[in-house]
Amino acid sequence: MSPSDFETRVAQLIRLVRKPAPQGVFNPWHDRDEELDLPRAPKIRSDNLAHYLKAHRGAQAVLVGEAAGWAGCRFTGIPFTGENLLAGPEALEWTTGLPLRRSSTRETPYKERSATVVWGELAGDRRIVLWNAVPWHPHRPGEPLTNRKPTRSDQEAGRVILMKYLDIFENARPVAIGRVSQEVLGKMGIEAEYIRHPSMGGHHRFRKGVRQLQEDLTPA
Repeated sequence: MSPSDFETRVAQLIRLVRKPAPQGVFNPWHDRDEELDLPRAPKIRSDNLAHYLKAHRGAQAVLVGEAAGWAGCRFTGIPFTGENLLAGPEALEWTTGLPLRRSSTRETPYKERSATVVWGELAGDRRIVLWNAVPWHPHRPGEPLTNRKPTRSDQEAGRVILMKYLDIFENARPVAIGRVSQEVLGKMGIEAEYIRHPSMGGHHRFRKGVRQLQEDLTPA
């Protein structure tokens, strides 16, 4: 794929994710909570996502998680990534020189536990890019800073965006983080490998799965 084609597909995805999401989920790239978010938060998160995708052009594998988490993608627009990883002493290698920004009104950056585990294995490896089967943040009613299991309708609604994302990285192999994403990919006709999700005590098996995947990929 030429650089111009890649840029075009990234722009198409950004336009797609900025459309309103189904009821019951928070769309990081469209929605805004007046108490939790800065005035231009959706635009900040959209720009963050675009920078992330462009920094991982040429990825060989797409790790597909379950859904956006409240302490991670909800505020950064980037899956499995807390605000603490975009700037400051914990900033990731790929963020260097990029105009990434926090979108929350919180004095200190949000930090996601799963993100710490995920990036503990992926830091510096641009052969792997992240996404979620349900791109939005499912939360309990009236509790924006909670996570809930995505419903079947959430999963079905997210498939169009997932397909567009995989189209950007057309030569990358989809790998499921957790059974939910594996099932969603299967319904799309994609037989994806499975890696244990790092939450709920699964961090050791997650690390093992990622390391095996890295060994299988072509050296950068």
